[in-house]
Order: sequence, then C-alpha cells, then structure tokens
Amino acid sequence: MKGRAAGARLWRALRVLSLVALLVAVVSSVGAAERVSIGHAAMQPRVAPLWVAADRGLFAQEGVEVTIVLINGAPTLLASLTARELQFGYTGGSTVLAAFAGGLPVKMLAAFTNKVSFDFVARPGITRPEELRGKRVGVQSIGGPLWMGAMLGLEYLGLEPVRDKIHIQVVGAQPQLVQALQAGAIDATVVDGIFSRPLKAQGYAILAELPTANIPFVGEGVVALKSTVEQNPQVVERVLRALVRAVAFIQQPGNREAVIQILARRLRIEDPRRAEDGYRDMLQMIERKPYPSLEGLRNVQRLLARQNPKVAALQVEDVVDTRFLRKLDESGFTDGLLGTTGAR
Repeated sequence: MKGRAAGARLWRALRVLSLVALLVAVVSSVGAAERVSIGHAAMQPRVAPLWVAADRGLFAQEGVEVTIVLINGAPTLLASLTARELQFGYTGGSTVLAAFAGGLPVKMLAAFTNKVSFDFVARPGITRPEELRGKRVGVQSIGGPLWMGAMLGLEYLGLEPVRDKIHIQVVGAQPQLVQALQAGAIDATVVDGIFSRPLKAQGYAILAELPTANIPFVGEGVVALKSTVEQNPQVVERVLRALVRAVAFIQQPGNREAVIQILARRLRIEDPRRAEDGYRDMLQMIERKPYPSLEGLRNVQRLLARQNPKVAALQVEDVVDTRFLRKLDESGFTDGLLGTTGAR
C-alpha cells in the first residue's frame, strides 16, 4: 500500500511539473518577439524612420526584434527578399515596379517620400544642363531610386540619355557618388542636400534643386513579398506601427537633437551642422501618413516602360497594399500620434 501511495504521489508531482513546463512554454511563446530582418540600400536622411524605430526601441515595443541590414543596391536587396534572407525591404517605387513586372510577387506597404528629393550636381566646369551631353552621370544601381531620380532629373533639365549620349554609370550609394565626382570618375550625379551643399561650397554646380520642382515620385518605403504579407499579417502591422510611431517621433520638435544624433551616427557625419541640414531636409520631404503615391508610381512607370515594355502593362494599384496603413488610420492610431506632435 505504501508503495502504491508513493507511486501515486510521484505521478501527481510529475503531472504538475508537466503542466508548469507547458504553461512556461506557452507564456514564453506569447511574449517572444518576432525576429525579422529589414534591408536598405540608401544612405541618406530619409532612412530616418527605419533608424529611429530601431534606435529608440519602437520595434521592440511593438514586439518585433529587428535586424537592419545595409545592402549594396536594389537588385541585391530584391535577391535577398526572394531568398528569404530579408523579410522586408526599405527601397523605392522603381525597384518595386521593375520587380513586379519581372514576376516577383512583391508589395509596397508604405512610402515615406512621394516626390523627387535629390539635387542634380555637376563637376566644376559644367554650369548648364546642355553641357551634360556626352558626359557620365553616376547612380547607385540601374532601376533603383537614385537611378530613377537621375532619369527624372535629366528629363526635367530637357535631356534624354540616349539622344544626348549621356552615359549612366553605376558607382554606389551617395557617399561613393560624392567621392567619384570629386575624383573625376563621373561628371554629374544626384544626391541629397546633405551631400550637395558641401559640394556647392567647393565649386560644384547645382544644376537643379529637384525638391522644389515637386516631381511626383515614390522614394524609400517598406516592401515585402506577397507571401510574407499573407502569412504574417500581425508582423507586418507591428513593423508599420513602429515606423509610423518613428515618423511622429521625428516630427516632434522636442526630439530634434535625438534625431540629429541618430542621423549623425548612422551616416557617420562628424560635422553636427551637416547632420542638422539633413534633419531639416528630411522634415521637408517625409510623409506624415506614408501612403504610396499612385501618381508618383505612374510617373516612375512611364520612364521604366521605355526600357522594359512589361512595366507599361502594369496597374500600379496592384503593386501597393495599403490595408495595414488604412487600419491604423481608421482606428485613430495615426492621427493620435500626429496630434501629439503638433503636425497638421
């Protein structure tokens, strides 16, 4: 009898331990942060929503553990998305349209800039747009946001690469483009104001300040494979919530110094005045509600179609998925955040 009673007590103890272990496992799985990787190729101030969301812990607060990966160009970023090495990309509308036309089921979930934001800069000795004929224009990658900015910039200046024998040369991100321009490896390029102002002070010509031209465009935004969106809608919403919160943080005047410090560190800028310039430029361009501009996508589509006829057949509405942003908007989440910043 004693042996039987002892066995029963042991059995009950084992059952209790099993239940406790199961409960711990369930609680841990509920509380565990989702791990995702987000890639970006641009190195300029408009990546600020991504950096702020990471550095201020906004992703973590939304239950997402994010790794930010710097990618060498839009084609590599798309390849990494396809290989599932990245769950999200932070890139432009031209990248998304070209990928979609090529059969990659990618969706644009948000866009933080909806007009061309670059300055068109030329080396000393070139002071007029027509002097770019037969010259070399540097970009980061063919089909990427900088390339599209250069194409739209040339069009704005009345130039056409084929007709005017302008050579489009792949160099790298904006810091590398500046170095190539200074070294004489290229004759002109498009860069953000944070890079163009020091060049202007050194005697380089600003052929066009494209932000003042209000050219419709879709710059950096959030993209993901359609399968990622369908299989992980909660993760998508958490990522977008964090980024919308980052936009509100950026626009809060009291956070100015914190944002400038993040820009200086991420862009490796030692001169605080340059970081402050980048901050001001970014505030002028960033969308409070980051819906991708259909007009901007159609403008991008128009130029892409000259090189890739498949792009012309696309309906740009099929490329975007704004249901997550609409949900945040309709719930009052976005307006509530913007109301705390004094933003209009």
